[in-house]
Amino acid sequence: MRSLFLAFLSAAALWAGVPAAAQDWPAKPIRLVVPGPPGNSSDIYARYFAGRLTTLLGQPVTVENRAGGNGFIGATTVTQAPPDGYTVFIAGSSPMAQNMALFKSMPYDPVKDFRWISGIFEGMAVLVVSANSPYKTADALIAAAKAQPKKLNYGSYAAAYRLSTEWFNQATGIQTSFIPYKGAPQVTTDLIGGQLDFAMVDSVAVAPLIQGGQLRALVVTGDERHPLLPQTPTLREAGLPAYGKSAWVSVAVRADTPNPIATKLTATMMKILAEPATKEFSDKQGAFLLAYDDKQMTRFHASEIEKYKKIAAAAHIPLE
Repeated sequence: MRSLFLAFLSAAALWAGVPAAAQDWPAKPIRLVVPGPPGNSSDIYARYFAGRLTTLLGQPVTVENRAGGNGFIGATTVTQAPPDGYTVFIAGSSPMAQNMALFKSMPYDPVKDFRWISGIFEGMAVLVVSANSPYKTADALIAAAKAQPKKLNYGSYAAAYRLSTEWFNQATGIQTSFIPYKGAPQVTTDLIGGQLDFAMVDSVAVAPLIQGGQLRALVVTGDERHPLLPQTPTLREAGLPAYGKSAWVSVAVRADTPNPIATKLTATMMKILAEPATKEFSDKQGAFLLAYDDKQMTRFHASEIEKYKKIAAAAHIPLE
């Protein structure tokens, strides 16, 4: 009993040393910064979690889209905000992992400037062409690319999808030309219009266009078929090497955010991730929950950085 009492006094003393702002958190609205436009998968998930966080934390939680700049704009919005837990990053794999394989310098450090809160989800990419494209299968696209090296072009709006496309090029022995874009809507518009030959894109964002007959899906990158695209084969089913999930989205805050705030936010996120309604929501999106806590995300993040650096090096992509 005496040891329990002493432990209580110790915890109370530690909490008393925490600034009042941390003890009272949250005492005002919180913003979730999404480094992409409205309607992409990160945005869709951010809005779902904003609703649940609003309910559980008792303060309004809103989504702020800060698209562009390879994710730099969204990331620096968070690093330049006060470390008080009121600006939270919906941290995708592009700004937090793949960018480290593509850029020699960035206005933020994904490892040193942030601390992880939790995972959110992983998603497959889908290889798509226009519905009017002559390429009906991945084999047909590969054969055309081999016949005319670098003639076929692909568009990409995020490091995650550029690197997954470059992995596809390596795995199939083809050479294609890269065209950068600012967002998924511009890529899909040019695909439909015939300005692009193909693209590896976010499956959640383009599923309605595939289902509506504007785009044709050739393969998905997951180990199993996509629940929203059950007719589309996996890479393995198409006779190609497996790639796995292509992108992920998680939650992070500034590295110097007080521990009590980060701990409370992690506990709240893990509670939401464990809710049956969250699993139902994720299933409807055709994505997979990444129910990692802060420590698991830290380990996962390190392994992802290493993976994508190897892909970029093998593709001989010069650092920008």
